[in-house]
Amino acid sequence: MDFKKGKIVGMSGKTTLKGNIFRALSANFIVAIVGFLGSFIFPRILTINDYALYHTFTLYLSYITILHLGFPSGMAVNYAGKEFESIDKKQYKSELILLLLILTVGTFGLFVGAVIVKSRMLVYISLAVIPVGVIGSYKSLLQSWNRFKAFSRVSAILSLSVPILAIAYYFVAGVLPGDTYIAIYLIANWIVTAYIILENATFVRGSKLNKLLSKRNLETEKIGLALVAGNYINTLFVSADKQFVNIFFDTEKFAFYSFAMSMQSLMTVFITSISQPLFPAMAQGKFHEKEYNDVKSLLVVFGSLSGCAYFAVSIIVKYFIPKYMESLSVVSVYFVVFPAMAVINCLYTNMYKIFGKMKMYVTTLVAILAIAIILNAGFVFILKDYRGVAIATTITYYIWFIAGFKQFDFMKLTKNDVFYLIIYTVGFFVITEIQNYFIGFFVYGIFILILAVVCYRKLLEKYLSVYFKGKR
Repeated sequence: MDFKKGKIVGMSGKTTLKGNIFRALSANFIVAIVGFLGSFIFPRILTINDYALYHTFTLYLSYITILHLGFPSGMAVNYAGKEFESIDKKQYKSELILLLLILTVGTFGLFVGAVIVKSRMLVYISLAVIPVGVIGSYKSLLQSWNRFKAFSRVSAILSLSVPILAIAYYFVAGVLPGDTYIAIYLIANWIVTAYIILENATFVRGSKLNKLLSKRNLETEKIGLALVAGNYINTLFVSADKQFVNIFFDTEKFAFYSFAMSMQSLMTVFITSISQPLFPAMAQGKFHEKEYNDVKSLLVVFGSLSGCAYFAVSIIVKYFIPKYMESLSVVSVYFVVFPAMAVINCLYTNMYKIFGKMKMYVTTLVAILAIAIILNAGFVFILKDYRGVAIATTITYYIWFIAGFKQFDFMKLTKNDVFYLIIYTVGFFVITEIQNYFIGFFVYGIFILILAVVCYRKLLEKYLSVYFKGKR
């Protein structure tokens, strides 16, 4: 990380890391606000069964990313740190066509399977393969090229279109069936996909086409396969708890748990906002070892501040959708995971890629997935309560958090970190017992600020001074 004229310099003199984080946060702030409103509006206007149906769709949607065979992941690594204007259009054109061919084959195979087993849900999932693959690939490339304005635009359009169309349908029809909600999701994503394909087709128009099965494309696929293996295991890990609840508990419990997970997902939007600009900066070697440790501690503080959202969620649930009050006990457990999740998502997953430790990444994810399954199964069968799944998942994240310090020996878990996390966890559960959520919000905010100053005063002063110098 270089400090020049008070700015944290990222990829080049043109763009600062701070600026990219701000752009990502700005775009994701819109995503979060719309998601926040949608996360409360839709549970209110949907029946519990329809809400559970939609979340069953999103659960299985997360599994189809493997159908791109990792090719876009390899592209993102190859283009990391490069300028968009300097890319080879002939090569890029061949990559785009190859990606669409891969996704088309995946769509056809899944659709045939859906017809054979006569699954309506599988038909929906097959129709999502191309849009999910194209949009996800394009957003990854925009991050690699440091084009966060374009990334923000795509994210904002997607986040706004689905809920706006769904709410408009509800006002016209007076009801919003789960199947209709899924159809709206598919239509909105296909429209954005068509725009992306058209934009890229215009960019490479007139360029000759490189050989599709070239050595370079095969190397890209090789890199991508290693990445997608790790990412897919990570997907299985992230969705394991929800799948356990889906299998072992009734529709109502699954709806409650899905609601709690949607609250967690809103907060991970902000964590992702930091992770996205960090990747290209880290790829350029902008961080020194000590600065990784500084960022780690700042992420711990940032993650703990996310706990303030618990009280906002509680207020809205209590007065707007009281039928989901039971889910707050799951929300409270999940919000404790954010300090660990912030470090894992923003540092560990990026470092595995940047330092070429993909074998370690995959091995770690396999171990973490196994631990998650064992703990989830144990808590389900011992407690016989779906809340136990949330506890098991939180414990698993902290196991990974601690293991990371063994894998990256320049990263240190300091006494301050341990003290902070212990006091934070105890304080969070004590303060969330306050029945007046308005008072709880302010008490918790003050508690975290005092704790952060006690444990990380010099670090906070250092980075805040850099930030405000950059503002002047």
